[in-house]
Amino acid sequence: MTVIPEFTGKRLVLARHRRRMTLAALARTSKLTTHSLTHFENRLKYPSPQSLDRLARALDVTPEFLQAPPPQTILPEAMSLRSPTRLTARKRYSAVAVAELSAACVAWIETYLWLPCPNLPSWPQMDPEHAAEDLRAHWHMGDAPSGPLTPLLESHGIRIFALPPDCDDVGAFSTRQSGTPFVFLPSHLDGQQARQHLAYELGQLVLGPSRPGHRDSRTAALQFATAFLMPRTGVMASMLRAATPERLAAAANTWGVSTSAVLHRLHDLELLPEWSHRTTAQELGGRTGPSSSPGSTSVECSHMLPKVVAYLRARRLPIESVAELTALRTDDPPCWPTMSGTGAPTTAASWDPSG
Repeated sequence: MTVIPEFTGKRLVLARHRRRMTLAALARTSKLTTHSLTHFENRLKYPSPQSLDRLARALDVTPEFLQAPPPQTILPEAMSLRSPTRLTARKRYSAVAVAELSAACVAWIETYLWLPCPNLPSWPQMDPEHAAEDLRAHWHMGDAPSGPLTPLLESHGIRIFALPPDCDDVGAFSTRQSGTPFVFLPSHLDGQQARQHLAYELGQLVLGPSRPGHRDSRTAALQFATAFLMPRTGVMASMLRAATPERLAAAANTWGVSTSAVLHRLHDLELLPEWSHRTTAQELGGRTGPSSSPGSTSVECSHMLPKVVAYLRARRLPIESVAELTALRTDDPPCWPTMSGTGAPTTAASWDPSG
């Protein structure tokens, strides 16, 4: 029997996890035995060319994908998965597969062009409020509204990807791989939701996932996100102590958050007494949700995406070939997704490196 020494068992496991398939399900689809699959995954034996083709078809990958070197491993413990104990093993492993394949994509791109170096400190022992203030100072942001977060984070070396739709149920998460920070967002988010998730995951990265999924870790990340989006000095300078609902809505548009978020921030900073906070919240009523006025929340778009695509195409590099090493389907060009106003990736920028 002809063997394929290049076959990588890790790649088989990676593709199976990404597709959320059990060994039994893959055995049924590929018409191979679970015994053989276990041996393939543990590299106790190699598949024949015919078996390799069966596996590729069952997993919707290319044979080259299964033969390529495995990407660097990312441990689930190093990922800021929301409520990881409530996620099934299949969902957790699929998220890990997405992260590993996305990191491999970045490594492939970096062999051809320079990407911004990571400029994100880690302050695990710092108070969330002060950590947000110090990061703003580190990035020379002052106390002004941040504007769109995606290009800001990308400029400081944070790689942002949209989760494939079949992994949206995992929720947003972040991780670091070899010092490079990554953030993954569900594909259905609107502009305001994307901002909130980006700020939250930024907090997870800065404060560190020492206890990922732990309630204290989530609370700290939320406090960080609030302080980062609405810095104390900027909010205090807005003179919103006795603001009308209309002024609060205008402030929410300025900061790119919901009106209720502004109201809670004022209360947390002791700029509103309890009675005033309750009265204003009742006044706002249905207006405490995301603002619906045009342009109230900036659309989160990648500035790096068009540059990466233009560079690769201008040099006639085989963009599709990255799929054989990092992606699960060969008909997707390698780029970061751009979040549209409705949260769906745009056609020209919807590449998902993990299929």
